[in-house]
Amino acid sequence: MYPWHGIWRLSLWLTRKLLFLWVRTRTLETQLERVGALAGTPVCYVLEHPGMADMAVLEQECIRHGLPRPSAGLVLGELREWRAVAYLRRKPRRSRKGKPGRLERLAAAVQAGQVQDVAVVPVSIFWGRSPDKERGLFQLLFSEGWALVGRLRKLFMIIFHGRNVLVQFSEPVMLSQLVEQGPNPALVARKLGRVLRVHFRRLRIATIGPDLSHRRTLLNQVVNSESVRRAIRRYSEANKQPMHKSVQRARRYANEIAANYSYTTVRIGERVLTWLWNRLYDGIEVSGVDRLKAVSEGNEVIYVPCHRSHIDYLLLSYVVYQNGLVPPHIAAGVNLNLPVIGPILRTGGAFFMRRSFRDDPLYAAVFRRYFALNLAKGVAMEYFIEGGRSRTGRLLPAKPGMLAMTVRAYLREPVRPVVFVPVYFGYERLFEGRSYVSELSGRPKEKETVLGVLKAIRQLRREFGRVHVNFGEPFFLDEMLQRHRPGWREEPVEEDERPGWTGPVVEQLGEEILERINAAAAVSPVNLLAMVLLATPRQSMVEQPLVRLLELFADMLRQAPYDPAVTVTSKGGAEMIAYGERLGLLERRPHRLGDIISLAPQEALLATYFRNNVTHLFAIPSLVACCFIDKPVQAVGRVRGLARMVYPYLGGELFLRWAPEQVDAEVDRVIELMAERGLLRRDNEGDEPCLRRPEPHTPEAIQMWLLAQCSVQTLERFYMTAALLAKHGSGTLRPAQLEDLCHLMAQRMSMLFQFSAPEFFDKSLFRGFIGRLRENGVLRTDETGLLVFDQRLVRAMEDARQFLGDRLRNDVLQAMNL
Repeated sequence: MYPWHGIWRLSLWLTRKLLFLWVRTRTLETQLERVGALAGTPVCYVLEHPGMADMAVLEQECIRHGLPRPSAGLVLGELREWRAVAYLRRKPRRSRKGKPGRLERLAAAVQAGQVQDVAVVPVSIFWGRSPDKERGLFQLLFSEGWALVGRLRKLFMIIFHGRNVLVQFSEPVMLSQLVEQGPNPALVARKLGRVLRVHFRRLRIATIGPDLSHRRTLLNQVVNSESVRRAIRRYSEANKQPMHKSVQRARRYANEIAANYSYTTVRIGERVLTWLWNRLYDGIEVSGVDRLKAVSEGNEVIYVPCHRSHIDYLLLSYVVYQNGLVPPHIAAGVNLNLPVIGPILRTGGAFFMRRSFRDDPLYAAVFRRYFALNLAKGVAMEYFIEGGRSRTGRLLPAKPGMLAMTVRAYLREPVRPVVFVPVYFGYERLFEGRSYVSELSGRPKEKETVLGVLKAIRQLRREFGRVHVNFGEPFFLDEMLQRHRPGWREEPVEEDERPGWTGPVVEQLGEEILERINAAAAVSPVNLLAMVLLATPRQSMVEQPLVRLLELFADMLRQAPYDPAVTVTSKGGAEMIAYGERLGLLERRPHRLGDIISLAPQEALLATYFRNNVTHLFAIPSLVACCFIDKPVQAVGRVRGLARMVYPYLGGELFLRWAPEQVDAEVDRVIELMAERGLLRRDNEGDEPCLRRPEPHTPEAIQMWLLAQCSVQTLERFYMTAALLAKHGSGTLRPAQLEDLCHLMAQRMSMLFQFSAPEFFDKSLFRGFIGRLRENGVLRTDETGLLVFDQRLVRAMEDARQFLGDRLRNDVLQAMNL
């Protein structure tokens, strides 16, 4: 070893000791596992640029986590490397003495058989995370960006970002695999250099965002684009005003829309939100991050979450940032552009949009161009395809606006593959819970105001349980386009063109996203408590039967999962009850024969929201149970047939993931599980295989009845709609009239016979069912706009009766005065 090797190691030791008096680093556990799994394999780390500070950080992380140290060097047969780290240059080159570089020497050692393999581990070190953009002098000095940094700027970065250092260990590259592809070690090193350069660039985009230009430059690009200039000319002609005034209007629109991303806001926001989440929640449980990370590099990531609460915006950005990725730009409603709050959201990545563009073509042109430019640049985006927050806990049908804009922008400029990442939010308490119940009861929606935000601060004293963020299975837009239009890449799309074939693509895209969101559901104790207790007549149960039912429902989801991405609470039944009592969801009434557990009166209505979050997970088991409400024995074929009959309507309302041809297999799987649990018994004495329900008054019979109640309200709405159509006759009602009648009848029935939950008579549910009847040809609209039908509706009504007991059918008919 040369004397300077020892001097270098001493310098590294002193730098590391001095640096870590101030510096604090963070490394993701999943990434450390990659390197830890390489036990026994020589490891060479690769840093993007040379630098003693980065080297000291890497050395410290390796010591802390028990990984091979870069300063320890490598001994590979006759080859001696005095340090196990290489630096990636912009151009591969040999040293001044003409000797091969370290990666080339390692490739030669593998080829010569001196060592079986060497793992090359790329390591990225981010001193704070911020995309480059025009800032003040100090901000330019202090932020992590795209430009190469000198020693002075590095010093300032250490001083100002030393407490926020992210270390990323990437997937190892095995040299033996590259050597097999090319026998020349120099070529292997050059190929590896190209791969690593692409990798480091993609990781930098995913972590700190793309190389952003100044906001003013971006807005100039928007206003000066051809499509916006055409819209400006049309606006001037239509409104008979000078061009310069129309340009000013377009620029005002651009300023109203555009985000003003600030890394300072993001960092301050992280601190504030960490305090806020610790104050509000017992914890944030995140699942599926590996799915996200697998597609985050090199692609245009679009987060498409369900919309439960205004907290969604903050929560997703926080979770993404905490997992080492750049927070997305968020499409937010202009109603959130409030004084003080709006500018803060804007610097956190929010860009604002109006509810409708139809009446202002100039605004629409500006917004579309702004969105398309960000898409082409690779800026991570987030929007809510439901259009607004769900007031019932169910997913809302997808609105086509943002999806259509995404598809058309990508067809015009397919720069990076677009990947949609579904996200499921699972709350155990909601900030907006009371207002949701009020709105479903008919009161007008409250406007967002600064005063309303200040009032919400009072809720910080309440307990909100845990919150779940599950990332679903991502999918690429290319796959959907290829399915509908195989030659789409050869068909250029003009700026203002709207190809007719994209309509079905957008519609199916929306359904696919909603199905994948539901397939990533999180099942908490609150969901299960609401599901079980709301199925009982007085929302109460004796404690021990309730414990058994909670465990039955949880075990069914674990043993026959709806989807591998679904997460289920690990708590037992008694623990769930104790948890519900702590949150104030439950009340306990002592009794000598066993305590009675009830939903707290003030929580019962809102509990329907949390039940509806997970109703889709029990849809098929509940349908099977419904087949036995009035019949003790059913043929297996009859159960399958009834499920097939109602599935298009139930699946459409709940966004179930199975295609119609898959329903039989899913029903068989559920029957098998229910037979194992004693809820059904096989009876093969006749000519056709049959199923028999448990004997009345047994615990299994009660469990079977309660399981059926999960779908009964949905089936009642279906039966009520068909009965109203049959009562009034074909060709007498318009769709809006039928919707109003269904709403009023359900409201009346809820008041007469059921637990009065406003979501039971929510108009949107009837609107969706009427739409599906029309899609399936059961209903048609004649030339005058009236609904007409034939005997198929009567047959559908008769089939629906099979799922409802006599008492429930009579309740519906009595409410209708039949």
